Amino acid sequence: MAEILERANLEEAFKRVLAGRKRKRSFQGRGMVARKEAVLDDIARRLADGSFRISGYHEREITECGKIRRIQVLSLHDRVAIFAVMAVVDRRLKKRFIRTTAASIEGRGTHDLLNYMADDLRADPEGTAYCYKFDIRKFYESVSQDRLMECVQKVFKDRTLVTLLDGFVRMLPSGVSIGLRSSQGLCNLYLSHYLDHELKDRLGVRHYYRYCDDGVVLGKSKSELWKIRDVVHRQVERAGLEVKPNERVFPVGEGIDFLGYVLRDGEDIRLRKRVKQKFARKTGGAKAVKSRRRRRELTASFYGMAKHARCNNLFYVLTGRKMKSFKDLNVSYKPEDGKKRFPGTVVSIRELVNLPIVVKDFETGIKTEQGEDRCIVAIEVNGESRKFFTNSEEMKNILQQIKEVPDGFPFETIIKTESFGKGRTKYVFT
Repeated sequence: MAEILERANLEEAFKRVLAGRKRKRSFQGRGMVARKEAVLDDIARRLADGSFRISGYHEREITECGKIRRIQVLSLHDRVAIFAVMAVVDRRLKKRFIRTTAASIEGRGTHDLLNYMADDLRADPEGTAYCYKFDIRKFYESVSQDRLMECVQKVFKDRTLVTLLDGFVRMLPSGVSIGLRSSQGLCNLYLSHYLDHELKDRLGVRHYYRYCDDGVVLGKSKSELWKIRDVVHRQVERAGLEVKPNERVFPVGEGIDFLGYVLRDGEDIRLRKRVKQKFARKTGGAKAVKSRRRRRELTASFYGMAKHARCNNLFYVLTGRKMKSFKDLNVSYKPEDGKKRFPGTVVSIRELVNLPIVVKDFETGIKTEQGEDRCIVAIEVNGESRKFFTNSEEMKNILQQIKEVPDGFPFETIIKTESFGKGRTKYVFT
């Protein structure tokens, strides 16, 4: 709970929830901005003693992928509190998720999973000749609240936090709310417990990918995939859920319709037919969008999808514009201060203790809120880019020495803690 109640975490939650002019100018938003400190103090107090409860909600319908869904809309005040809790909870849960699940996980969007899947198709064409694709029926509405809380209690032992999460889970009479910030992360935990680790760890399935309640398994034969299908059904039923009857096992050459794309191999990636049709209808014909601003937004969104597939000609036909590859432009960002910029999110060095990491590069003389002349270190953890700050003269010295060694970077290491002085701790490479 201490990490949740940190002022920086609460401030970030406030900033993220009230992002955008529309929310700030709303009746609720203006009131919250005007008394921001009092709002954060109230949220901190109610989270600390476990008395926070969702004050209420209203429902509205949205159309998603041709389906009408009812989502629950909360007050901005409640959303700030939930965001503050889940920002920390999601970071803790991410370590438990397999690498090939991607929905609502920081740094793992649709295209990350698409690229991972395409790489596997290229690297192992024999082992990915056939596909088993499945979907879970009415996932959020069918999740068992009791089973979900059992999963939560296996991970988190803080009673106050468990009480708060229990309130989020049991907001509705049954199932979990589609519109609640906590639902995505906790439902990922649900399927991670009942399905993902069963397939990956116990069954040893090599090519398994999940995006929310949609799953794909690749294998070298149909018989292998039918056996995996039986395990999927068994585990989904254990979770109190049901697989839709539209599941199928088929050759990959027919095309895997997944994540908005159709993949036939690691190179032949096309947009899903429905995506193309939807854009064409909105930008051409009698029912085309008239607003220039909205058309620009639609084109930008379509470009964001098309650039990840073999769709240069399609993009030109539908928009009249040639699509260039960024690498063909031969440009890169050149910071005025001359300092290197590293990809990935910043993590605390405390979270890296005893984990195998790859150190890729570093930069010194960085000014931060904690002081000047800090050192930022670019690393890779489980294949994902991360970075951390350090003011350790020992670490700076070692990194500088490695820089002088031919082919010194990247190198593998594990960060350990050592005690010195009167109860002081330092972090060292081992």
